[in-house]
Amino acid sequence: MFAASLALLVVAGMRDLTLVAFGWWAAVGTVLMFVDLAVQRLPARLCYLAVGGQGVVLLCQAVSTDVWGPWLRLVLGALGSAAVVAAGSLAAPATVRWGDVRFALTVGGAAAWVGWLSLYATALLAMLAAAVVGVGFVAARRATLKTHLPQGPFWYSAALAIVALVGV
Repeated sequence: MFAASLALLVVAGMRDLTLVAFGWWAAVGTVLMFVDLAVQRLPARLCYLAVGGQGVVLLCQAVSTDVWGPWLRLVLGALGSAAVVAAGSLAAPATVRWGDVRFALTVGGAAAWVGWLSLYATALLAMLAAAVVGVGFVAARRATLKTHLPQGPFWYSAALAIVALVGV
């Protein structure tokens, strides 16, 4: 899965430090996705490792190129996404967990690096995909309306797809 993610990023046109940063994000994001599928948890250390590594490498790129807009978008997108998901977690703690809030930091940062529209498109695509899969599980009687569906795979896949489609 990581190799496919990295290949998609290369085909999308990522080079140099941007590819290193998003490669790091893809490596840790792939692990997080499979952990979420297996145990329905998003470990804090891995979430912070993903956003921290990506942020530091992209900060180095911003310093070396003296182009700060994308890096500032990354920071604001990460914090904004986490704040929105945190509000959801406070409103519905049984359905939105704090691992989702931490994961929103890395997904929001990655999507916002490309542009604000990418952040919104990632959120829409992730929620739409989760809804379609959830309805499919309920229709197939493999789940009920109270079944918890891990959100990490949807958020990671949506961010990766949008970043690859929009490019850098």
